[in-house]
Amino acid sequence: MSNQRVTLKDIAAKLGISHATVSLALKNHPRISAERRQQVQIAAEELGYQPDPMLSSLVAYRHSKRSVTIHSAIAWINHWDKPGELRQLHEFDLYWQGASKAVERFGYRLEEFIWNQDMTPQRMETILRTRGIKGVLVPPHPSQPHWEEFHWQDFAVIRFGLSIKNIASHLVTSDQMQGVYLATKTISEYGYERIGFVIAEHFDAHLGGNHMAGFQAAQRIIPLRHALPPLLLPLKPNEREPSTTMLKKWLEKYKPDAVLTTERALPKALRELGIRVPQDLALGSTSLSDIPEIGSGLDQNSEEIGRVAAENVISLINANDESRAFIPRRILVASTWRDGESLPRRR
Repeated sequence: MSNQRVTLKDIAAKLGISHATVSLALKNHPRISAERRQQVQIAAEELGYQPDPMLSSLVAYRHSKRSVTIHSAIAWINHWDKPGELRQLHEFDLYWQGASKAVERFGYRLEEFIWNQDMTPQRMETILRTRGIKGVLVPPHPSQPHWEEFHWQDFAVIRFGLSIKNIASHLVTSDQMQGVYLATKTISEYGYERIGFVIAEHFDAHLGGNHMAGFQAAQRIIPLRHALPPLLLPLKPNEREPSTTMLKKWLEKYKPDAVLTTERALPKALRELGIRVPQDLALGSTSLSDIPEIGSGLDQNSEEIGRVAAENVISLINANDESRAFIPRRILVASTWRDGESLPRRR
């Protein structure tokens, strides 16, 4: 073989087909039969074909300069009991905003599909296929919907977060362990020595234990001078109010000077106990968009999570690679600490 680069035309000449067919076959385009795609890919490997990176960059540049025409939709599946509540949560609305902006850059639009409780998986699947939809985004859900009979493998699917466990798909989520570690480290650097962590037990379990893992890692690695045991609230999934009695006992026993929490109702519970923030106790949140009442804490960069999810679902659509074994991927987006009045620096 000479050092000359193998081209699409070389593969086409070997097989006696057009170079356009070769191009589509190498992209696993559905217009080309599976038998022909395999034939082309084997020939490309035998000839030592490799895409020209300079040419690929030029094509990408040319496409980026074109005006984009909306040609299809990416589905946002809403199977909540009360669908209107999904985007009332600011964090999930930011997912939508980030995803919507991202898909429009590629000529798609993000469209919400309400999956009512009386709608069968087959019916929803028929609706998506009739609309020609190939990509699906699944936002977090408070409970596990019964949608196992839906053929998820026939779509490009990205789900948000760890709450949905009965779909075999790739996912994009906040790096919760990194975030809690970062928050604990920052609070320590701000001069607080007795750092507590308050979280609902079911919430941590629902998300794979990552919050607790981050806090315990921070206690061990930093290390914290006083390693206080976290307060695990035995709340049921639908409960939001922590027990003030349990909270009071924990505060009196361990005397934290700062608390990091996942719980929206904690500021209210502290007020009921007569504890002032930040005069008596500094307070930080693991998600500022989820608990806006707490001014200091983690920005989970939720809009970025939405953007990354959208870009990845479009990448799956374009790759259209059915020959590879499915191995789920987890893409983690880092959180950022934001200062606020609820947790001022001591030094």
